[in-house]
Amino acid sequence: MTVCQAEEAGLQARLARYERDNATNAAPIQASFRLDAGFGTRANLALLIELGYEVYSKPYGTWLLARLKRQGGAAATWTPVGGNAEMLAWPALVLDDFPYPLDLALERFYAGSELRHSVLVHFGVDSVTTDLPGWFTHYNGRQTIEAGIKEGKGVFWLHHLKVRSAAALFLQEHFATFAANYIRWAALWLTTQCAQLPTGWQDPAHLAVKQQVAVGAHTSAWITWFGQDCLLRFTDHSVFAGRSLRVKREWAYQPLLPFPKSCGFEAF
Repeated sequence: MTVCQAEEAGLQARLARYERDNATNAAPIQASFRLDAGFGTRANLALLIELGYEVYSKPYGTWLLARLKRQGGAAATWTPVGGNAEMLAWPALVLDDFPYPLDLALERFYAGSELRHSVLVHFGVDSVTTDLPGWFTHYNGRQTIEAGIKEGKGVFWLHHLKVRSAAALFLQEHFATFAANYIRWAALWLTTQCAQLPTGWQDPAHLAVKQQVAVGAHTSAWITWFGQDCLLRFTDHSVFAGRSLRVKREWAYQPLLPFPKSCGFEAF
């Protein structure tokens, strides 16, 4: 009884806080979260739902896997969603151990000769159960985020902090973000302008960013300034001999978006 009363008091305090937020927040932000399974705990899912967000996730651990496999049964009709994956889905399923109805899907795929299963979770306005290939593709699109994180660590070396002050850390983070975007723009320029590209760089869909950074960082070039404009000319001894790149002073600027700094999670 004591445990239940403490939990109820905590939920009442949380409700009061949300009611105050609703009364004072004139422009709430709409956002869609695609969570890794490591963050897909019931507490995290419930929190995001109560904050009004669209939520895509995999459940933490084996919370839902066994019951969905039983519910699917041997006679279930599976929908192909990828080259090696099929799905079953249940819209707005009410669970005994979760306070909100969830769109749930059971996925099966082969890893070598082994058949494996996983679960997808959704809450929000998107009609995901009517388009299972779209749901599968949208959630797994978060792999591009994971790839970007790995690239930031392994290509631009953001995890090797060379500075200590808060201002310097802030600058290092923003320069790494700028470099990741600039490299992609430069890579597209190279595929259309440079006849001396190394093998494997010509495909715009696979820009070999890591190799380009490794080569570009060790390529000799002359830099000439014209006021605030910059002209970079590769030397005759570089792989980009005879090519030049001019950066003009007309800068595009995106104001900071008013995104909350804290929403109860350490990271996504």
